[in-house]
Amino acid sequence: MNYPAPVMSITELEKQMHFSREYLKRMTHHRLADRFCQKIGKGRNSKFLFDTEEFEKLRKKGLLK
Repeated sequence: MNYPAPVMSITELEKQMHFSREYLKRMTHHRLADRFCQKIGKGRNSKFLFDTEEFEKLRKKGLLK
């Protein structure tokens, strides 16, 4: 799967790549999330940014469910 940008937020992934928001929120708390997900800021409404290359690599291996 090709992603339009190397780093994308949950909203961008939801709208452009048609992932469900529930799935992406679950991935932010996955045990391997430190490899592909980074939280910007410390507030409750801070954004999560996904490294799309690493995210796709782990998805293809079947490690993210």
